[in-house]
Amino acid sequence: MKFRNNYLVLGLAIILLSGCKNSPKEVPQAETIKKVKVETITDDVVQNTMILNGKIKEKSLTSLSFRVGGPLMKLTVKQGDYVRAGQVIAEIDDRDYQLQAETSKAQFEQAEGEYNRYKKLVEQKKIPENTFEKIKSGYLMTKTAYENAQNQLNDTKLKAPFSGFIYEKFVENYQTVGAGTPIVSVMDNSHLEVVVPVAESQLNRIKADKQSFLNVENAGIKQLPIQLLSVSEKTMQDGLYEVKFSFTNKDDLKVAPGMTAEVNIYCKSEENRLSVASTAIFHEKTATYVWVYNPSTSTVKKREVKISLDGANGRVNIASGVNNGEQIVTAGVHYLVEGQKVEPLSTPSVTNIGGLL
Repeated sequence: MKFRNNYLVLGLAIILLSGCKNSPKEVPQAETIKKVKVETITDDVVQNTMILNGKIKEKSLTSLSFRVGGPLMKLTVKQGDYVRAGQVIAEIDDRDYQLQAETSKAQFEQAEGEYNRYKKLVEQKKIPENTFEKIKSGYLMTKTAYENAQNQLNDTKLKAPFSGFIYEKFVENYQTVGAGTPIVSVMDNSHLEVVVPVAESQLNRIKADKQSFLNVENAGIKQLPIQLLSVSEKTMQDGLYEVKFSFTNKDDLKVAPGMTAEVNIYCKSEENRLSVASTAIFHEKTATYVWVYNPSTSTVKKREVKISLDGANGRVNIASGVNNGEQIVTAGVHYLVEGQKVEPLSTPSVTNIGGLL
C-alpha cells in the first residue's frame, strides 16, 4: 500500500512537469521605433532673407512761416493743393517794409557817394587816414541797413522750399501774424520712406543689406525695389531701432503715407553659416534645442543650439551647437525623448511618385 502511494505521487509529479514543459512561452513585445523626417546639416544653403513690417511715411512734412511779421494780405492756397518749389504761397502787407527799404537805400547812396569822394582824397593824401576810416565805417553801416531792409521786403512773400502738397493751413487772410508763426505745412511726396522697427540682434544683418523690396497690399505694390536710407544710432522708447528705406513716388503708384508695408531684405550671405528647417527647432525654458540623429545607434540626442537669424521660407541659420554633416530631426520634435530609437523616412523619388515602383 505504501509503494502504491509513492507511485501515485511520482506519476502526478511527472504529469505536472510535462504540462509545464509543453506550456507556451511568453513572447516579449517588439520595441516601437518611431519614423521621423531627417535633414543633413549643410553650409551651402544660407538663409539670407528678412521680412519686416512698417509704415509708409512722407519724406518731409515742413511747417512754413514768415521771417517778418505783419497783416496777412494774401493766402493763395488751401489744404490739398499742389505747389511747386519757389511758388508764392502767402504775402503779408509790405507797405512799411517798402518805406524802410526806400529810406535805407537813400541813406546808403548818400554814404556811398561820400565814401567814394573821401577815398580819392585819402589816396591823394589830402585828408588824414582816421577821417577816412570814420567815413568808411558809416558807409558800411548804411550798406548793411539797406541790405537788411531789402531782405525784409523780400521776406514778405512766403515761397515753397520744395514741390509738394499743402497738408494743413493754420491761419486765414487778414490775420496779423508774427515772425515764426506757422502759416501752412507742406508735405514732400516726391520720395517716400518706409519706416520699420528692428531689434538689436537684426542690426548687423540690416546694415549688410544687399537688396530690398517693398510690398504694400492696399496699394497693389509687389517687390518694388527700395534703398536703405538710415539706421538710428540709439533705440526708441520701445527699445527698438528705427530703420528707414526710401523710394521714388512715381505717378502710377497708389501709395500714400500711413499705409502698412512689408519689406523683404536680402542680406549678404555670411561664410560658414549652417541652415536647417525651422520645424527642427524647439524651446525649453530659455534654451533652444534640436534632436541630433545618430545613424550608428538609430537614436536621437537633444542638443542646445544658438540661432543667428529667424529667416523666411521656413528656414533658420544656426550659429553654434551643430556641425556640418550632422543629421537633424525636422518633424515631430515635440514627441521624442532622449535616447529614443527612430527610423528616418526615405526621401521619395521624383520619378517614383507614391513609391509604386
